[in-house]
Amino acid sequence: MSGTMRYDFGAIDGARADIAATSGNINGKLGDLKSYLAPLVSEWEGSASEAYQAQQAKWDSAANELNQVLEAIGRAVGAGNDDMNATNNSAAASWA
Repeated sequence: MSGTMRYDFGAIDGARADIAATSGNINGKLGDLKSYLAPLVSEWEGSASEAYQAQQAKWDSAANELNQVLEAIGRAVGAGNDDMNATNNSAAASWA
């Protein structure tokens, strides 16, 4: 097996930040959608309102799960980047 492993620590950290920003963007868009629908939703009564609220709860739950996954991915990317950077620094220090 041959080849060289190269890491761009700044780019990897940028990817971690992008993952975090994506979560924020999703939350922002969902918040905008809720605000847009609020006047309409406030007028619904009875089974229409109940059906919407049930569906909204599912959407909120799915968004929460997505955010948890994105957080976990972001943490893993950040930890991997930190670990590899520490390994790189340790290897460099061994030559000093």
